[in-house]
This record gives sequence, structure tokens and C-alpha cells, in this order.
Amino acid sequence: MGFKTRNENTFYIANIFAPLILGAMFYYVCSPNVVFVNYLESLGINNFHWNISGESIGVQFIRNYMLDMLWGYALVFTLNFIHGNNAAKINKVLIIAFAFSAVLEILQLTSFSRGTFDVFDIVAEFFAELIAAFIIRNKFKERNDEK
Repeated sequence: MGFKTRNENTFYIANIFAPLILGAMFYYVCSPNVVFVNYLESLGINNFHWNISGESIGVQFIRNYMLDMLWGYALVFTLNFIHGNNAAKINKVLIIAFAFSAVLEILQLTSFSRGTFDVFDIVAEFFAELIAAFIIRNKFKERNDEK
């Protein structure tokens, strides 16, 4: 569990929390009608949303998929941090992350979870999870090359 050097721990913690914080901030500021934002407002957090609307591909991509990608990216780093950094384990981490992401999205088809099912959310999350796995694999290779 964890890593041997402080720099590696910092690298993984940053790659877990930075995407989650960025995604949460973007959700709060730009997407006032999502469950997460409604929950924060029920806690008494002030309302300061921007009304970002538009049909441009960039705005739609960020609003609909980038936040899922940030979450998937952070999920892979979290699972890898818990599981330990090992080239053989990153494949297992990637399978677990993809399965978890897909199940959470599929649950949105039921009354168990509020949300809107979108198969492209699964694709976007998987793409981000692949990017995270690639970064981790390269970091692990770099660490072994230094030894």
C-alpha cells in the first residue's frame, strides 16, 4: 500500500485530488441542475452559478463528458495507490475501474440512482482511465529505470 518515496506519494495524491476538486468546482459553477450541486445547496452553500449555455461542441463536451473523465482518471490513480504500484497490477486496476464506472452508469437506468444514462459517459470514462493507466505505467517504468 502506498509508495516508498515522498515524491511518488505526492504525485499520486495530486493526481487523485486535483481532478476531483477541479470537477467539483466546474460542476458547482457551471451545472446547477445536477444532484451533487443540489446536495451542496441543501447544506447551505451559497448560490453563485454561471449560466454557461451553448451548443458548441467544446461546451457540450466539457459539460457532458470531461467531468466523467476527470472522475475516471482519479479513480484509476486511487485504486492504483491503494493496490500498490506494480506493472502487473495496473491491468487489474484498469479492469476494476472500468467495471465500476460501467456499473455506476448502468445503475442510472434504474430508480436506484438518479441521473441520465449515456453510453458515451462509459466510453469517456474508459478513455480517461486508459490515459491514467498509461501515465502510471510510464511513471513505474521511469522509477525502475532510475534503479
